[in-house]
Amino acid sequence: MIFASDLDQTLIYSVRSKGEIELEEMVPVERYEERYISYMTKPAIQKLHELVSIMRFVPVTTRIPEQYNRIFAIREQFSPEYVIVSNGGTVLRNGEIDQEWHSFVREAVREHCAEHTEIASLFAEIASTHWVKSTDLCDELFYSIKVERDQLPHETLEELKPKLASLGWSYSLQGRKIYLVPERVSKGAAIQYVKEKLASNFVYAAGDSLLDESLLLAADYAISPVHGELGRSYSAHPHIQFTQARGALASEELLDSILEHARRL
Repeated sequence: MIFASDLDQTLIYSVRSKGEIELEEMVPVERYEERYISYMTKPAIQKLHELVSIMRFVPVTTRIPEQYNRIFAIREQFSPEYVIVSNGGTVLRNGEIDQEWHSFVREAVREHCAEHTEIASLFAEIASTHWVKSTDLCDELFYSIKVERDQLPHETLEELKPKLASLGWSYSLQGRKIYLVPERVSKGAAIQYVKEKLASNFVYAAGDSLLDESLLLAADYAISPVHGELGRSYSAHPHIQFTQARGALASEELLDSILEHARRL
């Protein structure tokens, strides 16, 4: 069995996203520029250790490898063999890039999706320094764009979505970032690849954003923190269940739910 889980706002939380829980009740898990920036609750860490004792843990994230490696607690305490980064565009095995998957994804993007330069030009037509703070091409695959969320031109961005879809790209807004991603770069396809490599027959998955939806749909048991983009998009879902708790406490609830289900199998 596999537990494939998104990280940010699913298992780990910033001070801004942690919700009502006191910071003193959490443990730092990520360090950046000499300060701690992400945390897990103490019960969540304990429950994750329980899960790892009965199934394989595969972290899944939109972060590029360098950003994932900042999360020292996941690397040092759980030592996952496989990690899915760059929204599924790259798979790490024992910290090294899996070249088979790396080549497969980039060939699929070349064949089926518009060049990233074309997408950059399309976005530049609507972008303004009034709401765009920075734009990064991540892993030479997709764009991460920091924005002033309160200033977003929502109607214009809605009009952008079908144009992107016609070019084989998708749009997702998460917190203060917009992601523009080739449709052939997906967490769902990556977990199918890892599932085959691990010869697993059952996948539990957790994630909060629309970029996690393919991961959750590829899983046999899927759960999402209700505070996320998925929770805001669906009042109910035939395949995905939602937590009652919000913020960091949602991580404890989803881990409890998976532990309870796994013990019945």
